[in-house]
Amino acid sequence: MPHDPLHWQRLFRFDPSYDRCGSATPLSSDRSILSELTDFNKEISLLLRRHSVQSVLGLMFLALAASCGGNSGDDVPLIFAAASLSDVLTESANIYERETGRRVELSFGGSLTLANQIAKLGAPADGVFFVGEEPKTILDELVSPVPNGSIGLVNTLLVIASKDAEHVGTLGDLAASDSRVVIADPLLAPAGQFAKQALEYAGVWEEIESDLIFAVDVRAALAAVESGNSDYGIVYRTDAFGSDSISIMSEIYEGYSPIVYVGRSLKLAENSAFAVEFYEFLSKSVEVRDVFESAGFTIGFAGSSGT
Repeated sequence: MPHDPLHWQRLFRFDPSYDRCGSATPLSSDRSILSELTDFNKEISLLLRRHSVQSVLGLMFLALAASCGGNSGDDVPLIFAAASLSDVLTESANIYERETGRRVELSFGGSLTLANQIAKLGAPADGVFFVGEEPKTILDELVSPVPNGSIGLVNTLLVIASKDAEHVGTLGDLAASDSRVVIADPLLAPAGQFAKQALEYAGVWEEIESDLIFAVDVRAALAAVESGNSDYGIVYRTDAFGSDSISIMSEIYEGYSPIVYVGRSLKLAENSAFAVEFYEFLSKSVEVRDVFESAGFTIGFAGSSGT
C-alpha cells in the first residue's frame, strides 16, 4: 500500500509523476539531480543542474526503503524499472493483479540511476526491468540470467519538438538550429546514452553539446518539451506516441545500440521468485502484449538463457 505521497517530497522534493511505491521516485546517482520545482500542479521546470553530493545518495536510499516498507516478507516483489515503461508496466501490473490476485510494487527512474542504487546502496529491489547493457554490467552477478521465452521490448529514438517549433528534418538540421535541445543525462539514463551515440554518429555532438539540456530520465526530457522549457528533444518512440503536446520531427534509424528492455530477478532478494512469476505472466498474457504493442513497442522473446 502506498504511504503518505507528500512525505518524501517535502524532504527531498522528489518527482511525483511515476512511482506506485510511496508515490515518489528517488532521483539519485553519483551526480544527483536537483530540479527546480515550482508547483506540482503547474508547469515543471526541467533545466536540471548536476552535482556530486554523495551524502544525498544515502538519504534518498533511506527514503526509498522507508516508502516501500523495506518490502519485508509480504510476497509482493519490488521491481525497479526504466522510466519509459511507467505507463505500460503500471497497466500490466493492474492486469496481473486482476487475473492472478497477486501484486507487484514498481519504482521507476533512469535505468543507470536505479542500477547504481541497487549495486552501490543495496536498494531493496527484487527484480529489475531495464534497458541497455550498462545497467546489466553494473548489476553483474547480482541479477539472474534471462530465461528462454522471456519477453523483450524494443524501442527506437525520435526527434520531437514543441508545437510552435520550426521543422528540422535531420540531426544536422537540429544542431544547426542553435535551439535548446533536451536529452536524458547520459550518465543517468540509457536514453541519454543512445541519444549521444546517435548525435556522435551524425557528427554533430560537439556542435550541439552546448545547446543541450540534460534531464534526469527520458520522461523528464519529454516533459521539458511539452512544457516549452526546451524547443526540441530526443526521446523514445513510445514516449512520443503517448503525448498530445509535442510534434514528431523525425525518427532516428541508425547510429545507436539496440534499445531492448528485459526483466531480471535479483538472485538473493527475498521476493525474487515472485518477480519471476510476474515476468512469466508478462510473457504469456495476450492482453499485456496488446498493451505493449499499442504503446509502440516491438515485442521479442529471449532465445537463450544467458541473454
